[in-house]
Amino acid sequence: MICFDTNIIIYIANGTLGEDIISDDHIICPSIVRLESLGYPSIKSIEEQRIRELFAALTTIPLTDNIIDSAIKLRQYKKMSLGDSIVAATALENNSQLWTVNTQDFEHIDGLLILNPLLKK
Repeated sequence: MICFDTNIIIYIANGTLGEDIISDDHIICPSIVRLESLGYPSIKSIEEQRIRELFAALTTIPLTDNIIDSAIKLRQYKKMSLGDSIVAATALENNSQLWTVNTQDFEHIDGLLILNPLLKK
């Protein structure tokens, strides 16, 4: 299973990443990724439409007590943004590999498998 970070959704929507990176693996997105990807003020209407299409095809994982508890522990261990802690906690709670361009934001998390698809061969 694969968990997309916000930048992956945005990069697919704006064409930086091709849709061919989406494999037959089950792909999930934390609910906060939907908020982050659709909530930036300079979003173009074509990107917004594409992001909405992507979310219709992916499984959105709601924020649960387990994810919140895991995110709390991650933030207590090392300073990180609220969004990143929820994304990482969602990936961990769902035994998923996290796809992100910002791998350095997550490298300190034990047990979290990370892939930057811009570097994928």
